[in-house]
Amino acid sequence: MSTEPAESLALDSRWLRIDSRRRWFPDLGAVLRSSQLLVLLCRRNITVMYRQTALGSIWLVVNPIISAGLLSFVFGRVAHLSSGGVPYFPFTFAGLLAYNLFSSSVTGAAGSLVSSSTLFTRIYFPRLIIPLAAMAPNLVNTGISCGVMFFLLVAYKIGFSFRLLLLPLWLGLAFLLSVGVSLMLSSMAVLRRDVGYATQVVIPLLLFVTPVAYSVAAVPPDLRTIYLLNPLATIVEGCRWSLVGQTHLGIVSMWAVAYTIAITFLVLIAGLVVFARLEWKFADVV
Repeated sequence: MSTEPAESLALDSRWLRIDSRRRWFPDLGAVLRSSQLLVLLCRRNITVMYRQTALGSIWLVVNPIISAGLLSFVFGRVAHLSSGGVPYFPFTFAGLLAYNLFSSSVTGAAGSLVSSSTLFTRIYFPRLIIPLAAMAPNLVNTGISCGVMFFLLVAYKIGFSFRLLLLPLWLGLAFLLSVGVSLMLSSMAVLRRDVGYATQVVIPLLLFVTPVAYSVAAVPPDLRTIYLLNPLATIVEGCRWSLVGQTHLGIVSMWAVAYTIAITFLVLIAGLVVFARLEWKFADVV
């Protein structure tokens, strides 16, 4: 029998203390220590994304192209909305980059805890890993879509400019916003399954109040202040400006950019707090 004092055992990194205390913030250090599990779950989610499909990973390219084509036809050819001199297809595809990153991440992560209940009720690991891993396939989708977008910039002779350096900023804001919203929705969905159904209805509707297939210039001036309270509006318009040089970003004032950055981090922190406060109930009610 070991004579090592209890204090030294408590300091041993191989020992893990699990308690039922309610936290105000998740243990991010535990997530970092479980990085191998996070990578494993991310790889699993990416691998099974298009398993047993005839076209496989080709869907990663086909889906955004079909979406951009339909939106271009409806809003460009039928509704005759202006794209500021930019060909409508790359105009729409550029708007879809940030929007799809947000909407797909939220939709995929909202029900991740419920669908993985058999996993986290049997063994302990940081529950935060599950919704984070559920977002991994959408990062891959976004990377491939960016490659398609760069091809469109060449094919339509739009070219590249220094504005492209700010593209990671807009996409990063879209991802962080989706993380905050996903953490709130996924944790609340464990307690109320209605959240999952409501998410599937509300998220697609955001497409119509976000300047994906049209620009902010199409919004009546007296409604733009209210319209820009949607942080996705500024993010999508900024993403389009970085890619195709669409000049309607000038309509988005600096207060909207500052507001978008602030609200993104507030939503992220709120998501972490809500997740931490509800986490202790997961195993009992799932």
